[in-house]
Amino acid sequence: MVNKLFWIKRTLQVVTMFALFAVIAYQFIALQNESNEVRFQQTEKFSYSLTNLAAAEASRYLSQKNQESLQLLIDDLSEDPIVRDAIIYDKLGQILYQSKASIPLPVLLKIGGKQSDQAEGVIPYIAELYADGTKIGYIRIALEQERILSLIQHYQQRGLSIMLLLILLSFIAGTLLTAIFYKKVTSIYRQLIAEIPKLIERTKKEATK
Repeated sequence: MVNKLFWIKRTLQVVTMFALFAVIAYQFIALQNESNEVRFQQTEKFSYSLTNLAAAEASRYLSQKNQESLQLLIDDLSEDPIVRDAIIYDKLGQILYQSKASIPLPVLLKIGGKQSDQAEGVIPYIAELYADGTKIGYIRIALEQERILSLIQHYQQRGLSIMLLLILLSFIAGTLLTAIFYKKVTSIYRQLIAEIPKLIERTKKEATK
């Protein structure tokens, strides 16, 4: 009887352990998938924010015909590791200022079957430039998507590592608490097991009366 209860207890413990591991694995995979979706969303938001900020600066300089500041803006953007190139056009689409080794627009957009390894992983973002409600030009910023994704992924992986560390610490704390109270729980368990035959015998006697 005691051995049977012991193996039932062990079986329940093993089943519970596997169930917990399955739940943790499922939640981990779901979190990874959600992180990938969030990473792409954050990349889009970051890219649009950068383009709009640069467009605001370019609109101000272009309306003031400040050529030095416009070229400096293009140079600063080009030096950013996530920016492949930057170009400012007038309202007719003619190039006014551009970074060095800029990718031609037909190649970047793969127009007319023109393809190049330079355009792989590069996504262009275009914003209109206005002055007093009148369109005065455009700015095009080509961004290295993989570099932005890797940058965001770095911060996400850091957060995930902290979460896994907290889970590990919780497991260790639970193990220590189990070890502390193990003897007491075992003693109570043995007392209960010892009382079961007595309870059965008492029940039989009462049933025969």
